[in-house]
Amino acid sequence: MRRALFVRVNRVVNVVVRRLGLRRFRGGDLLLLTTTGRRSGQRRTTPLLHLARDGGWLVVASNGGADWEPGWWLNLRAGAPATVEVDGRAVPVRGEEVTGPERERLWAELTDRVFDFDSYQAKVSRRIAVVRLTPTTG
Repeated sequence: MRRALFVRVNRVVNVVVRRLGLRRFRGGDLLLLTTTGRRSGQRRTTPLLHLARDGGWLVVASNGGADWEPGWWLNLRAGAPATVEVDGRAVPVRGEEVTGPERERLWAELTDRVFDFDSYQAKVSRRIAVVRLTPTTG
């Protein structure tokens, strides 16, 4: 029950953020990530704090500190098509998890420059993924 309520509230918040056209949240830059559900086939858009890097974007699959993977990350891992909208342009992307020493370095940078993701990591038993969103050609 708690998870279902969290998901519903999160979807409402996502719609509000999109309708208000927010570009920043808690001091960080937002992008809109649209993925296609791996099971439902429905397209859903999620605003995410990000860090622009090397022509792409770094995001964190924190799910607001919930102890389960966010749907957008599960969809990307399953190979679902995705689009990032930032600064008024939409770009098709693929997502991949950053691992090893690079993940640790980027996690520290994201926590320092974007949001205190360590506070979310302390609340959950899973290792929160750092995800690189890279533009694709189609």
